[in-house]
Amino acid sequence: MADDVGTTTVQVAVRVRPLSEKEIKEGGVECVEVAKDNTVTLHQENQPPNVFAFDNVFGKDSTQPEVFEMLGNPLLDKAFEGYNATIFAYGQTGSGKTHTMMADRKSDDRGLVPRISDNLFQRVSKLSSETRKFLICCSFLEIYNEIVYDLLVPRGKNTPKTGLEIREGKGIGVYVKDLQEIVVDSSEKVLKLIDQGFEHRATAATQMNATSSRSHCLFIIKMHQKDEQNAGNNNFSKMNLVDLAGSERASRTGAQGDTLKEGANINKSLSALGNVINALSTMASGSKKVRENR
Repeated sequence: MADDVGTTTVQVAVRVRPLSEKEIKEGGVECVEVAKDNTVTLHQENQPPNVFAFDNVFGKDSTQPEVFEMLGNPLLDKAFEGYNATIFAYGQTGSGKTHTMMADRKSDDRGLVPRISDNLFQRVSKLSSETRKFLICCSFLEIYNEIVYDLLVPRGKNTPKTGLEIREGKGIGVYVKDLQEIVVDSSEKVLKLIDQGFEHRATAATQMNATSSRSHCLFIIKMHQKDEQNAGNNNFSKMNLVDLAGSERASRTGAQGDTLKEGANINKSLSALGNVINALSTMASGSKKVRENR
């Protein structure tokens, strides 16, 4: 999508992972070819190849720092300018979404969210002064079986079966009522919140993934900048970092009972997300045509 000055406001990136040990044992072969012009060619047996173009393409040998430089750094740039920004990982079960977003939060192979946190506080440290202050708050929620839960609150007997309410307020927009916002002053505290939330996140084993995420999780970072000497630096921004549960076919996962129900709800919400994206794309195309006709 593009705004009035022609800058891209929505980008789509694809990351290709190597074959897993399970896929190799089953005789799987690579069918995806990545080119330098940000195109991906999908080779299927007895069918002509299909070519797809994206804003960014990361091959099977891509690294976590490369992904951060292309996706995380621009998000932070916009946040410090006062814009809201979102990154979400979408793909089927076992495709590597959680690895890209959250993995190995304390190692050199850490994902986008820990790297964004590290870089955020590095920038804040450089920009802070006696007159310029920053306030950072974090929230962490999951959507499990179409119900919203606060991942920073242990789920117990007092947790309402209906979960938290999604509301919309004048001047606020859409928000989750009673969702905790924790003030943080270091990347280490952010990582502790992530670890705390992951202890409560719903996972289960399926035939496609031994630790399949059964919920969508959303880590929210809110930043308030206030500069007494430069009013242009006074702004609010919000970064939404989303690790979606994987889309799946029940016949391939071997899911039964509650796990089968979870998969159905996962696919239901992903379908709704697809409808939203299609609607936004249609609106953007219409706006572009209006500008071109003026």
